[in-house]
Parts: sequence; structure tokens; C-alpha cells
Amino acid sequence: MAVARARGGDTRRQLIRAAVAVIAEDGWAAATSRVVAGRAGVNNALVHYHFGSIDALRRAAVWHAIEAELAGPMAAMIDADDLLEGIVDAVAGLAGEGAGSPGSRVLAEALVQSMRDSEIRDCLARALHTLRELLTSRFTQELEAGRVRRDADPATLAVGVAALIDGLVLHVFADPALDVRSPPAALARLLRPPGTGADETEG
Repeated sequence: MAVARARGGDTRRQLIRAAVAVIAEDGWAAATSRVVAGRAGVNNALVHYHFGSIDALRRAAVWHAIEAELAGPMAAMIDADDLLEGIVDAVAGLAGEGAGSPGSRVLAEALVQSMRDSEIRDCLARALHTLRELLTSRFTQELEAGRVRRDADPATLAVGVAALIDGLVLHVFADPALDVRSPPAALARLLRPPGTGADETEG
């Protein structure tokens, strides 16, 4: 029984990875049950067995892409000794991949699809809400420690940084040569209290 469950989990993961690849290469509509199953090397019926519908599999692929693309960089940013430097590095890393990352292309497809699919919209909203909460908590700590200027509002900064990340990632799709490090570096300089090495954060 345990072996069957493990095999089922493997098949489910294969299908999700295949859906990510198909969406990234050919777009949302190209990820049909037949195409994704073929890419995964499994029977077409297994898409519906494991997910119920191709739409549910596409949503699972979006969540997988969110975790694969954002989990590492976001954790590094939140856990950085200096949050502002962590933001610069995280934004540069994420946006610097541009259109070359399958996960980022899936997220771009999902953003468009979210205008028509409330479940995709809710999925993206949950991820953004979690990011904003984490950033708000860290900005509060930085404020209390005197590493962020005293007139800063943690919740507002969290929204701004999350939007900066999303915006730069989307801009890189249109302009791969964009300097993605300078904007967050400039923001970091503005947020540091006077006399605390504001000029040390390089653009």
C-alpha cells in the first residue's frame, strides 16, 4: 500500500513538472491533458485520476512554480542579517533570470490567466499575502533595531517591496538588458537612517 502511494506521489510530481514545462514553452492553453501526460510519459487518464481536471493540474503547476521560484530567494531575503541588502540580492537574483526561467514564465502566464480564473487569482494572492506578512515582520524588527529610518511604515514598505519584485520581473521580460540591481539598491539607500552607511549599498 505504501509503495502504491509512493508511486502515486511520483506520478503526481511528474505531471506537475511536465505541466510547468509545457506552460513555460508553449503557453497556458497548450497544457492539455494529452500533451502534459505525453510529456510526463504516463497515461492520459492519470491527469484526471490525480487532479480531477486539467485546470486543477495547471493550478498545481502554478503553485509549484511559486515555490520553486520564490521560496529560496524569499527565505534568503527574510533571513538576511541586513534586510535591505537581502532585498537587493533577492530582487537582482529573481529579476536577473528574466524570461530564461521556466518558473518565471509560468508565473507570467498565471498572472494573465488570473484575470479569468478566480482560483489562480486566489493562489497568487495567498503567496503575495505570505510574502507581505514576512516582510512586515522583518521591517518591524529592523525599525526597532534602528536599521530602517524611523518614519518608515513596515506594512507599507512590505507592499512596495513585493510590488517592486513583481514589477522588475515583468519588466525584464520586455527588456532583458534592464539593470535590475539599481532600483532596489536606491530604495535601500533611501530607507537607511542618516549616518548609518547609506552610501555603502551600491547600485
